[in-house]
This record gives sequence, structure tokens and C-alpha cells, in this order.
Amino acid sequence: MEPKERSPRAPRSTVRPDPPQASIGRRRFLIGATVTVGAAGVVAGAQVARAGGPVEDPESLARRHADDPAMLIDLTRCVGCGRCVRACKVEGGLGWRADQPALGPDAELASTNRSIVRARTVETEVETPLGARRRLAVRYAKVQCMHCLEPACASACFMRALRKSDAGPVVYDADRCIVCRYCLVSCPFGIPTFDWDATFGRVEKCDLCAGRLARGDPPACAEACPQGAIAFGRRADLLVEAWRRIGEDARYVHHVYGEYEAGGTSVLYVSDVPFEAPGFRTSLPAEPLPGSTWAVTRMIPSTAAGVLTGLTLLYLRRRRYLERERAEREEAGP
Repeated sequence: MEPKERSPRAPRSTVRPDPPQASIGRRRFLIGATVTVGAAGVVAGAQVARAGGPVEDPESLARRHADDPAMLIDLTRCVGCGRCVRACKVEGGLGWRADQPALGPDAELASTNRSIVRARTVETEVETPLGARRRLAVRYAKVQCMHCLEPACASACFMRALRKSDAGPVVYDADRCIVCRYCLVSCPFGIPTFDWDATFGRVEKCDLCAGRLARGDPPACAEACPQGAIAFGRRADLLVEAWRRIGEDARYVHHVYGEYEAGGTSVLYVSDVPFEAPGFRTSLPAEPLPGSTWAVTRMIPSTAAGVLTGLTLLYLRRRRYLERERAEREEAGP
């Protein structure tokens, strides 16, 4: 295995999609192709997982990814102001849509929402002169790609449109994508979304501001948070900080979400309420999921290779179309 290239260190720790294009009636084409493409994605996931060899155990993964850029999100500090979401939209060139709320109880990840702040009413315990009492309170949870140490979405993508970069973030290359959407199915956190309005469609997800990290800057959301709810730094350092907070404040749940879920992630959370209360998936295994995917998909017959051939032709056709549109935009100028 080649040595892992370290990501640039941010100068300080904080402890654009394509232009609108006409759909030209391609929605029906995309829906019709989903079944065939999805089957190919299953086969591809098996091929990628097999090529990767045995999946590492969580402890080994944590050591290997100790220097990965990561974020620690503290639910006790978030006030739901939404500045992180606004910074994300500005950085990604994303707009606001009334049918895609990014803040509040109805917030959902969507084609214009790579990051959201979800509000949930939860039950908390507070100390009073008469002793501990249960009270209802609102907790805000920032939600975005978890940037798994062993991402299942990347293992399912045989075109390598989604991949774990050497710098750490899980990134997406729209030019490679054949819109099979198997990544949407394989993600254990239900993160990737699909933009039906883009020509031929495209997947949307947070890339941890990979471009900013390459310049030595922290993610836009971490830089914008006025409450210190989003800390940015090395994954190993943030785990130490998370457990320090838990050890010094009895309010916190004795768990760091993301330390082991699905093999571990680069987005970590601490909370004073059980993680299922604000809507986190708490039944995930500690083992990386690409290995489980291979255990099932390796049984798919090799005759599916014909499907892959057809999809490769689809990819080449789509790539020519995108290159032609890009050339036309450059000729047209600003």
C-alpha cells in the first residue's frame, strides 16, 4: 500500500454546482434507466470491494486516519442560527428553495442542501432546587456527509465518481458519474441526494470543502460558526477533545458518535441527549460496511458484465454531451 499523503494543516484550528441547465424531458429517461443502472452498481460494488482486499478493523482504521481533517460538532453548543448552512451554500454556489428547507424541523438534505441544521424537541434533565427534573427542550443537529473512513458509497461506485481522496474527504466527480444512484442506497447514513433538475442528473453531497482544505483553510461551516459548536482539526485530536468534554461534564452522553459507527467517520458528535432523539441512526455496526457489501454482492453472476458494457457506453455519451455544453458556455463568455 502506498503511503498516505497527509492533508495540509489548517492555519488555525476551530476547537459550484454546474449552471442551471434545461432538463429537456430527461426525467423519464433517468427513471427508466434506474433499475438497469442500479443492478450494475451492485455488481460494481462487489468488484471494488474485492479489489480492496480485506477490510480493516475500526482500531486499525482509526490509527491510519488519525491525521485526516475532521470536525467535532457539539449539540450542546448549537443554537440553530444557520450560519453554517449559509456559508455552505455560498461556498458551493447553492441557492435557497422553499420546497427544500435547510433549517428547522422539516430540514432535509436535498439538491440545494449539502448541509442542514435539523431541529428536534427532546426531553432533557435539569437540576432545580427540588432536584433533577425532566424538561422539554430543542436540540439542533448539523447534518452533512459523515466522510467515512471506509465509505460504502465509494465502494459501490465502479466509475470512481465517488472516492476517498488522499487528503481525507470523500469527494464526487460529476463527469465520471453515470447516475446509477447506488451510492444513495449504500450510504448507511442516508446522506447523498440526487438533483433531477440537472442535465442527466447529478449526486449532491458535502465534500468537506476539499478545495478550501487544499489551500490550508478550514471548512466554510466551521469557520462561520459563532458558537464554537463546530471544531475543526486532526481526527485524533478531536477525539481526545470529545472525550475530555465528556469526562469533565456529566451532562454529556458517554459516547462519541462517529468514532466507530460504520467503521468510523471524520465527522464526530457529542451530545447531552441520546443520539436517537435528534434523529441519528444508532443501530449501525462498528465494522466498515464495504466488507459487508462484498459479502453479498460477490454472489452476483458475472453475466452482468454485459450490463456494465452498456452503462459504459452511456457514460461516454454523457461525457461527450457535458464537454460540448462546457465548450459552448466558454464560447458564449460570461
